[in-house]
Amino acid sequence: MSMKFFGTSLEECIEKASSQLNISKEYLKYRVTKEEKGFFKKKVEIEILEDNQNEKIKLEEKEIIDTEEKIEERELFGAKVEDGKIIITQSENNDEIITIKSCPGVNLFVNGEKSDVITIVTSKDNIEYKFEEIEPTRNVDISITTDKMEAYINISSMAKHKYKLVDQEYHKNLILIKKKVGDEYPPKHSSNELKQLLQSKGIRYGIIEDELNNVCNEYAVNNRLIAKGLPVEDDISDEIQTLFNDAEELIKHTDFEQKVDYRNKYSISNVNIGDVIGKIIPGKQGKDGIDVLGIQIKRKTVKRVMVKAGEGCKLENNNIIATTEGKPALKGNNFIVNKLYKVDAVDLKSGNIDFVGNVEVVGAVSEGMEIKAGNELHVGKNVESAIIRASGEIIISGNILNSTVTAGCENVERRQYLDNLINFKSILNELGSGAEQINENKLLGMKEYGEIIKILIENKFKSLPKLSRSILNYNMSQGIQESDITRFIINKLLGLGPLKIKKLGDIEHFIETVDEEIEELETLVIIPINVFFAYAQGANIESSGSVFITGKGQYNSNITALNNIEFTGDNSVSRGGTLCAGCEIKLKSVGSVAGVNTTLKVPKTGRIMADIAYNNTIFCFGERQIMLEESARNVEVYIDKTGEITIDKFNL
Repeated sequence: MSMKFFGTSLEECIEKASSQLNISKEYLKYRVTKEEKGFFKKKVEIEILEDNQNEKIKLEEKEIIDTEEKIEERELFGAKVEDGKIIITQSENNDEIITIKSCPGVNLFVNGEKSDVITIVTSKDNIEYKFEEIEPTRNVDISITTDKMEAYINISSMAKHKYKLVDQEYHKNLILIKKKVGDEYPPKHSSNELKQLLQSKGIRYGIIEDELNNVCNEYAVNNRLIAKGLPVEDDISDEIQTLFNDAEELIKHTDFEQKVDYRNKYSISNVNIGDVIGKIIPGKQGKDGIDVLGIQIKRKTVKRVMVKAGEGCKLENNNIIATTEGKPALKGNNFIVNKLYKVDAVDLKSGNIDFVGNVEVVGAVSEGMEIKAGNELHVGKNVESAIIRASGEIIISGNILNSTVTAGCENVERRQYLDNLINFKSILNELGSGAEQINENKLLGMKEYGEIIKILIENKFKSLPKLSRSILNYNMSQGIQESDITRFIINKLLGLGPLKIKKLGDIEHFIETVDEEIEELETLVIIPINVFFAYAQGANIESSGSVFITGKGQYNSNITALNNIEFTGDNSVSRGGTLCAGCEIKLKSVGSVAGVNTTLKVPKTGRIMADIAYNNTIFCFGERQIMLEESARNVEVYIDKTGEITIDKFNL
């Protein structure tokens, strides 16, 4: 059976083993089984190899042999050992000297005094001895995992070796010899003892009774699981399953390298009365957990999904069922079935259109007219000097001339506001850091903190006032007259307001407010809504998704898309105006031989690609921009790993 010793260092473990086994350190054979280095405490465990016991026996046997070689011929007098007793018999004349000497591990006492050397004895002396025996020991170690969900037990025991003196005949010079006759183990742990030990460690839950009883019958136990907590089960949220193809699904697998007829690809799909358009798959409530210390672990809870059956549908047994014919849609968690409003043309005869569902205009939208669609909008011909807004996709088969077209307008404005806040926060951080450095080093003399802020805004952070007004305008458009953000901007960032800023903490506190606003906006779902048209001139076009130009292209228009802007027509051109995309801009031809200025904007992580790009085309990445000096083909522009704007191209 293996024996283990614990200590705070290897030297301490070896010292314990040498002392208890009565084996010299240099003859001790062991292996290190555990070494834990904590910040305040170190723990080492060694296991004594079986070879030590064999080595010890060999030493004892050698000692016996060496001793026997010294034994003289048997005499009828002297000192002998018989049945564990030391007997002294003197010669008839009492003229022979009789000596006795102990051996390692045996304490010899002559007339009550301990004798460690060769001692002359007579039959009248009182001779006693006592074996050096180490009392049996047992050690128990309980360890708890970091997450406190499992507890493990280690048990090690050391037996007490039982000895007796080897019987010997009479010798005038007797050397005692001992031999091992057995082991005496310590009593095994009882179940109650181990439970008390577990409780002393704070372990009160999940004790494995069967395992506890098993280890009670063993002298050595290595890393046995003795207690296990109840794992936490987090809530599973409800799932909303749609059973219809929406517009986004129809385009996501499109290969833009191929020529696609978008006008035929995006027809409105309808459902009939009684069709199941969606399902609610109920979630599952989880369970709180308990660790081995008996402490409750709260599960992650989820809010129940509140699904609404809006206009044109009903909720029945977790099924969303259409109650009218039309186009199904899911906006947020609200199912609706939009009816289709179809008109030949939008002009003075039809009047402006404001419809909650889908709108289909077979012909054109005339000058000065407005259309507002609650879902998709299809226009068969041109849109001229008109205003078009839709919450769903907009597909215009003709041209957009001097008009405003917005798809997912609320999402576009909200996203622009979010981008402004993120940029606003970045500038404020730089402003506060720069002002603090100037103030600490007195770079502008003994100026007040607010004066430093005002100087920095006027000279280095000139974009801050304009950005502040954009943020104010959005809040005002949403009916927010008073808020922490609007008050700080009005009172401390515009005009002479910076002079009221007294310390860095004022700016840091405001940045925290901006952070909270950013976090709240990021939780809102921005639904990507796409726009498709053939050609635009002098138009303003905005989309919360992507903009696809399928025909001749655009001239002097301002196009904004939260995702991509893509020119898919073979001969599409982009001349003049500003194109701003949240991800990528893909063009066929941009600019002109005459050097018309065209501005292309993407974020720092975006890319701009063009088959042909003419000189004077401006590429913007965040706040940085670069102008193309020479016309080129196969142009790809991006920010490289060093943070520089890179233009990959071939000269024309």
